[in-house]
Amino acid sequence: MPGLYIHIPFCNEKCHYCDFFSGNQLYLIEDYVNAIVKEIELRYSYLSDKQINTIYFGGGTPSLLSAVQISKILVAIHSKFLVKPDAEITLECNPENVNSTYINQLVSIGINRISLGVQFLDNIILEKFNRQHSKELIYNALGDLESSLIENISVDLIYAVPGISDDSLISSLEILLTYNIKHFSAYSLTIAKNSKLYWKIQNGEVIENDENSFVNQYWLVNNLLDSKGYKQYEVSNYAKEGFESRHNLAYWNQVPYLGLGVSAHSYNLQSRQWNHKNIRKYIQNMKSGIIETDMEMLTDIEKYNEYVILKLRTYQGISMNFVRNNFSDIIFDHFFKTVAKMKEYGHFISDGDLIISKQSDLLLADYLAKDLVY
Repeated sequence: MPGLYIHIPFCNEKCHYCDFFSGNQLYLIEDYVNAIVKEIELRYSYLSDKQINTIYFGGGTPSLLSAVQISKILVAIHSKFLVKPDAEITLECNPENVNSTYINQLVSIGINRISLGVQFLDNIILEKFNRQHSKELIYNALGDLESSLIENISVDLIYAVPGISDDSLISSLEILLTYNIKHFSAYSLTIAKNSKLYWKIQNGEVIENDENSFVNQYWLVNNLLDSKGYKQYEVSNYAKEGFESRHNLAYWNQVPYLGLGVSAHSYNLQSRQWNHKNIRKYIQNMKSGIIETDMEMLTDIEKYNEYVILKLRTYQGISMNFVRNNFSDIIFDHFFKTVAKMKEYGHFISDGDLIISKQSDLLLADYLAKDLVY
């Protein structure tokens, strides 16, 4: 069953490592919410299956929206789609926006999963990267969430960060593990070329961690979370049993979804569409009933490449029969011979029809994909 992604592109300040599309024109939020409602009305037919399994509010900083504004979007969704009674409905939140009153309001409108952007538990590093909260606000937010009716709590964490030692990383994880967190998304720091961090490194203001630090801290995170009962189900994601992100799993399993809002992407098995990156233009277009998206039709090679790349990042495995039955003999021959060669070098395990990544393979997913893609 398909999902919906709603992009909320507003932030008080942009984090120095971030290159996601966002702006600080908070006075446009109400008009933007109205534009989202209009886009739902205009584009709901993009999905042939109207039964929705997941709804995800991402950003940006979706928690800058009031519960009333979020509810307005959810009401519009319910008017055009059949939202499953047990649908996973996620709101990304920053710690500075979370309090017990806001959480209770979110629960009352149907939000049942919170993804909290912790990133670091070091006030110096938080300030250095222009995060708008302190570790004390993180503790307050986690305490309020733990006392609420929202059981499904996810936390984002960044490692391989200049200034965060192995001991500090372990200490932060141990503190977070004292809370009833069901899901961790742990990412290595990425140096995006459009970010302020990139220019700080270019100017020598920040020294980037080396690859050994990245690998070492990856295993520190992996081993500690594993010891506490969190299953790694994707290279950057760990969950208690039954609390895997259904929305993210849908992406990796290539389930159709509709993306709403500026810069949001959509996928319907045959094509990808994406909205432009101008908030004012988007609002004006929606007021005028104008749909303006770019689109690419996916070739068989592109579909194969996406299938392999996504499956390599998970423990679900690549189906030999799926590749054989859905792609040309030439593509399957390339896949079969490449997998055989990689297995000679100690990669992958076979389980019936499936070619499954080993734990060590997940760390090399991008490298392995370069040979497997056609």
